[in-house]
Amino acid sequence: MKFCFFNPIPWPALSKRPDRWPFPSDEFDPKRCERLYSECIDQLVFAEECGFDWIGVGEDHMTAYGVVPNPLLILSVVAQRTKKVRLAVLGAPLPLLNPIRVAEELAMVDVLSGGRVVAGFIRGVPQNYAAYHVPPAESRGRFAEADALIRKAWTEPDIFAWKGEFYDFPTVSLWPRPVQQPHPTVLYSANSETSAVFAAERQALIGAIHLYSRDAMDAVGRSAEAYRARAAELGNTPAPEHLLVGFSTCIAETDAQAQDTLGPALDYQYNVLSGTYNAEKRRIAAQEPGYGFSPVEEHPPTLEERIERGMVLCGSPKTVIEQIHAARERVGLGVISMHMQVGNMANDAVLNSMRWFNKGVRGAFDAGAGA
Repeated sequence: MKFCFFNPIPWPALSKRPDRWPFPSDEFDPKRCERLYSECIDQLVFAEECGFDWIGVGEDHMTAYGVVPNPLLILSVVAQRTKKVRLAVLGAPLPLLNPIRVAEELAMVDVLSGGRVVAGFIRGVPQNYAAYHVPPAESRGRFAEADALIRKAWTEPDIFAWKGEFYDFPTVSLWPRPVQQPHPTVLYSANSETSAVFAAERQALIGAIHLYSRDAMDAVGRSAEAYRARAAELGNTPAPEHLLVGFSTCIAETDAQAQDTLGPALDYQYNVLSGTYNAEKRRIAAQEPGYGFSPVEEHPPTLEERIERGMVLCGSPKTVIEQIHAARERVGLGVISMHMQVGNMANDAVLNSMRWFNKGVRGAFDAGAGA
């Protein structure tokens, strides 16, 4: 079992839910953001000391949901302050970006870190297609072509030309090239069975970074089954580490303490940061021809419902160990992504949760622990 400390770097200081999307930036404070970035970078560095195998950062645009338009800027700093933890971009919305620039930047951080990058590639959320003025109906085609172009750029030592449906580059030669051979580990979204099959065909890992609706774990299970079935048809047997699932997480001395800490942070996350964000997501995803399936927080579950349905990791170390075993048994995951910086949770509370992971959870899943 591997563990990832994931931080979407949400803005913690909105006074109310925005009434439209993109989010107006009238409440943005650069000094507050400087402090936020510093705290989050320190958390990511501390994660290695706490026994996490991966650290991950998300990417978002024009929203307070996550103030990280380029996670590689954060991870390049962390690369210099860590030695062995894997650095995961979770994830880069390929259809909205220049694929050559993505290949270059990921290769650069792979070199800076000595070969520790995990390249999470996603289609991105529907509302960002409106912001970037890209037709949502082109998302799958753009994703597939960008992915193929990036892989070729990483692995082709000679100059080559690329002329496809969406991208046209007369001459390509990547400097630097990545340390990992033939290329960095690639991870795709597991939010739909279609995406999971696509990942199996390209021997990529899959991940459900966020769990949204009440049946989220059932949906993850269906995607995982589709992934494994397609891999088997191709003669491959994915390891458990090929499936990552992300959980909002709080670990404390007692279950009550953990719930008292996580509950208000989730309320802020889903009622303030996510409300308008997901209303726009639903509107764009429903257009025809459009983006297609995109999970949202429809009538967000309560913390109690999330615990009951296995959507969060919340409680004492003993309780969280039991929750991890249940999740692994349910969907066969091999990488647990812990989202400990939830909403407006205080930095001290996040660090405390990380310490409890190190002290009371990590050892139960070390080699030889029988877990």
